[in-house]
Amino acid sequence: METIKIYSSARCPYAQRTRMLMIEKELSFELIEVDLRNKPDWFLSISPYGKVPVVVDDGETIYESAIINEYLDEKYEDIPLMPKEPFERAEARIWMDYCTNKYLVLSRKLLTDNGNDELQSQNKEKLKQAMIYMEKECFEKNESGAFWLGENISLVDLHYAPFFERFSAFKELFGVEWPEECLKIKGWWKEMQERDSYKMTVLPTDQHIDLYQSIMRNMS
Repeated sequence: METIKIYSSARCPYAQRTRMLMIEKELSFELIEVDLRNKPDWFLSISPYGKVPVVVDDGETIYESAIINEYLDEKYEDIPLMPKEPFERAEARIWMDYCTNKYLVLSRKLLTDNGNDELQSQNKEKLKQAMIYMEKECFEKNESGAFWLGENISLVDLHYAPFFERFSAFKELFGVEWPEECLKIKGWWKEMQERDSYKMTVLPTDQHIDLYQSIMRNMS
């Protein structure tokens, strides 16, 4: 069997999701770093959107991190990262969708609305309420375990982790505070920071700050 190839960028949270999954599942892979600011022509031939991650497995090319992660979890079953029961799998996908369409949307607005104090105040309050919702509707309802779905780490944890890594950068740039109500999420985050998959993919906060400042300069 050929070694899995992953085309990645160290600063991309979406690619980090997939690298974390590969480490959690103990998969052998070849990491190919792509300069997203100067994309080579050959990369555009395998990535229609020009984005990372892209995975090549047994000659097949897959892109989009959420799709890649489900594909790899289904194909390599030794260390499963999704529940077996259909309802629990649906619940996992609901929380991943919440990350994409709620948590990340609100986080991005902090970047796009930078400089507008009124909007930023609203954005920070909405982000706080989104986190409190996650605390109450997920973590407080878990009867056991520190992870998103309970005792075992899952795709949901990997879906959120790269963006919680960047929370400290948002605090530095925008004054975002961790809601005091979110004690269980804080416990989850401490647990995630101890995982080898996180330690092997984490970047210093100042690198995230530099990237976000560059993004905001390009917006202005």
